[in-house]
Amino acid sequence: MRVPSTIRHPGRLVAAVLGCVVLAGCGSSRPAEQVPTGPPKVPSDALISAHEIKFCSDISAPPLTFYDATQTPTGAEIDLGSALAQELNLKPVWSNTSFAGIIPALQGRQCDAILSQLYIKPERERVVDFVPYMYASNTLMVKVGNDAGLTGLDSLCGRKVASQTGTTVSVFLQDATAKCGQSGRPPIDIRQFNKDSEALQQLSLGLVDAYGTTLETASYAMSRQPGVYHTAGEPFNRIRVGMATLKSNQALRNALASALGAVQKNGKYAQILERWNLSGDSIGAQ
Repeated sequence: MRVPSTIRHPGRLVAAVLGCVVLAGCGSSRPAEQVPTGPPKVPSDALISAHEIKFCSDISAPPLTFYDATQTPTGAEIDLGSALAQELNLKPVWSNTSFAGIIPALQGRQCDAILSQLYIKPERERVVDFVPYMYASNTLMVKVGNDAGLTGLDSLCGRKVASQTGTTVSVFLQDATAKCGQSGRPPIDIRQFNKDSEALQQLSLGLVDAYGTTLETASYAMSRQPGVYHTAGEPFNRIRVGMATLKSNQALRNALASALGAVQKNGKYAQILERWNLSGDSIGAQ
């Protein structure tokens, strides 16, 4: 699902082929970027570089963020970030960052803000500020005809499950395997990877029984390969997703919130979600 450069396993040829299948036909979905005009609407000392806003994003989770056939970042969050940057008269710049290290990257001033389906959770709110922009939920993906009778989190004891390191679904898997032990059942064999694409590759190759990810990523993968995968059980953990900024950078946080309100009002926000079949994840105006 994510870019070939992130594929680090021996089956890289298979993964590359999978990536081409998943990304087929997506390159034309992104509207052309416009060059900013006029002065920026953000104080220069709120940005790493003048006239541009640099987003940290784990560019490997279609339909939110991924690379198209020309290795150009694309997806719903890329479109949203570009729309926000245009509203602020800034150039959007994308820093492909491993999700597990994305908050430390922000804290280390490797970017101005995080835009990468970062769930708004109390422990994160203690270290960064958020601008909520959509909803998300989690699910389990399995292969059609080889679902091992899985019906949700409670059925995973003794099974092999892949997920991306540092994600909320990985925490749910840890909680589920603890419950397995409490009931005398074998633990879940949780296999974590740096990229969502690597976790999906494990399911594609039959090396795991299930793959835990966001409903948005699962829906996209299933739409690109009809009849190959389906979800096991009901989606869980519907939660708000937000852009993150440093707590010391209220100017940028407020500017992004204002820009989001503007693109919601002018209709660009709804158009972006509709373009990527994510209208159900829309969040109300802030």
